[in-house]
Amino acid sequence: MQIFRMRSNNSSLCESVDALWWCDQENSLIVLMVIAITLCAIGSFGNLITILAIIFSNLRNNVNCILIGSLSMGGFLYCSVILPLQAVIYYEVQDITSELFCRSMAGMRYSLVGTILMNLSVIAFYRYLNIVHINLYHRLSTTRCLATAIALSWIFPLFFTLPPTLSLWGSFSFNKKVLACTFFDNGAANHSNRYVTVTAGFIVPCFFITFCYARIGCVAYGSSKRVGQWSTNATQTKALRLSAMMLCIFAIFFVGTFPYFTVNVYDRRFEQPIHHLWTTVLGWLSYCLNPVVYTVMDRNFRTAYRRFLMGDCERSPLNRHGSFVPPLTPV
Repeated sequence: MQIFRMRSNNSSLCESVDALWWCDQENSLIVLMVIAITLCAIGSFGNLITILAIIFSNLRNNVNCILIGSLSMGGFLYCSVILPLQAVIYYEVQDITSELFCRSMAGMRYSLVGTILMNLSVIAFYRYLNIVHINLYHRLSTTRCLATAIALSWIFPLFFTLPPTLSLWGSFSFNKKVLACTFFDNGAANHSNRYVTVTAGFIVPCFFITFCYARIGCVAYGSSKRVGQWSTNATQTKALRLSAMMLCIFAIFFVGTFPYFTVNVYDRRFEQPIHHLWTTVLGWLSYCLNPVVYTVMDRNFRTAYRRFLMGDCERSPLNRHGSFVPPLTPV
């Protein structure tokens, strides 16, 4: 099965399709390829090191760190699978002729973005419970509840990406203007799929995450008015610092992905391909920055990274003690 159309056929594409900016912008394609390869290496390494550092340290016994591990797995798969394929397309300027391959690539791409967002939602929910409803947090911190939450964060995005992948509701296709497999613009049904995906799969989770952190902020502000409560409660103070770190992670994700989804809704026909390209690169960057945030904002992660890279790891990483794990001790 032929997946790519060879480079020698690109001249016909430039002659038959109007406004293909890349026909005379080879240097720009090289820059995009280099960016994709660089972010692929950085993102894959950073997220993989995060996963391994959690597994081979006592961070694996912490609810939030387990969720961070699931989040990092989504980032690792995106950087190690999607970015290399996109770099090959930029380098060869190839036209994908296999519709199945293109739909599969786009389906995986949007599924991983949805998985990352759902993991951020689960993390925000657990942070909210840890600050606002501590008793419920204890009950939902069992192995079974945590495994269920992680499984749902990986399965839920498939409800939005499987229909277009299988061409049941909407579809994905290769867009020559942006050299990427993305939503196929052909009829109201495809538009509705795109709108539902952006609304239910992106906007609603973002509102939910914002609500969780806003509620945490309100509780923290109200408690700070009580004399001595937060100054003597070290556990709650550490929980707030951890929540601030995860809020920073969400802010990076939102800033990196919101422009992309906005452009895809308002420029359905890709009349301004440059905006689709820079928003795509901005999204790629957001998937690579999480390990940097962990390193800067959390002492436990810095220690776990250092011990793992120096080979000073625990010998039995799969030995867990108990179903409930205490809060992380952040900086």
